[in-house]
Amino acid sequence: MYFYSDFLNLYKEKFYSKFAASCALIYSIRFLDFTIIAWLLTNISDNPASIGALVFVKFIPMMFSGLITGWLVDKFSRLAIIKFVIISHSIYLMSWASYMLFFSVNIEVIFLMTFISGILMSIDISSRISYLSSLLKRRVIRSGIAANVIFLNLAWFIGPNIGMFFLELSSSAILYTSLSLINILGLLFLRKIPSLNILKYKKETYSGFIAGINFAKKKPIILGTLLIVGFGNLTAFTFESMGPYFAKFIYEASPKEFSFMISCQGLGALIGSIFLFPMLVKITRPGFVFFIATIFLCTGSIIFSYSTSFFIGCIILIILGAGTTFFMNMHSRILITQTPNPLRGRVGGLQQFGISLFPIGSLITGLLGDRLGVPVTIRIIAILGILCLLVIFFLFRDLKNIIE
Repeated sequence: MYFYSDFLNLYKEKFYSKFAASCALIYSIRFLDFTIIAWLLTNISDNPASIGALVFVKFIPMMFSGLITGWLVDKFSRLAIIKFVIISHSIYLMSWASYMLFFSVNIEVIFLMTFISGILMSIDISSRISYLSSLLKRRVIRSGIAANVIFLNLAWFIGPNIGMFFLELSSSAILYTSLSLINILGLLFLRKIPSLNILKYKKETYSGFIAGINFAKKKPIILGTLLIVGFGNLTAFTFESMGPYFAKFIYEASPKEFSFMISCQGLGALIGSIFLFPMLVKITRPGFVFFIATIFLCTGSIIFSYSTSFFIGCIILIILGAGTTFFMNMHSRILITQTPNPLRGRVGGLQQFGISLFPIGSLITGLLGDRLGVPVTIRIIAILGILCLLVIFFLFRDLKNIIE
């Protein structure tokens, strides 16, 4: 228990518990929503490209909105933006409920609504991680980042399974109405916590839309990390984006098996983030560990592509999920701890730009999968990813450095 004292110390930080509860709720609803939409899509289309396109429209807003939202959260109240997103997301969920009540779901509406939810997710990510870094003292910020990953992974596992369970008990319209009302409860957790606005003179010191870009260009550890984030998301997560395709059309999974497989990566990440927590907060070379974790995910994608068994596929996804724990923790720690607070939103926007390459990799995998087959395409992309990552690590030697 001694090794988890850093985690327990988080709850001595004033207001942290309320913010953490808000995060867990929002993350769970987000994963629940995406799983249901993915299931509805696989009932309409058996085309691999459509699966890749769904991931594309979900995450592509990060490419064009990440820089903008990063600038917004450095300029305006981060807490106010978080509250705005909660209200907007409830409206989004209620809009789905209203549509499903009167109309049959089609691909065009799925893509449009998923795109809207992607924009809200982009804004939420920038504001939450920036607010968290301001809420916690520097001595516990490592633990705060690791704990946030635990909450994210817990939602990743619970959300999909709860979603499919309730979908079997009620209609989609009733489920989405309930989600809309539950989501708005997130505002209650944020009552009476401080806004933590950035001081005016600090805003002026780091003013400018492109200040984050200029900062990243001058600091090799930041630039190298951002490049690995980008190429890693482009090439190392095809196993994740094609998971629904494997579940539905290769493993011929039932609805419950489908939701369980979607959550397997979250289960592995949850197990990893809990049991490896003491190791995560003690790592002193996060850049090197981040590089190794990304190589591991690319290699795991290749192994996953050879799986033809539902059971084996789930085991592989759980193991890869544990690997994502290191991927998520290490790059978040580097970008937060090595960036001044007034710039964290804009550097977070660059991080989102890198994450936005994930949907591009997913779309490419889906399109090439129509011609070459999904398993072969996954292998080709993962091998290219390993080669690119080796070049980046060779060019940015600062990734090997010790970071306090």
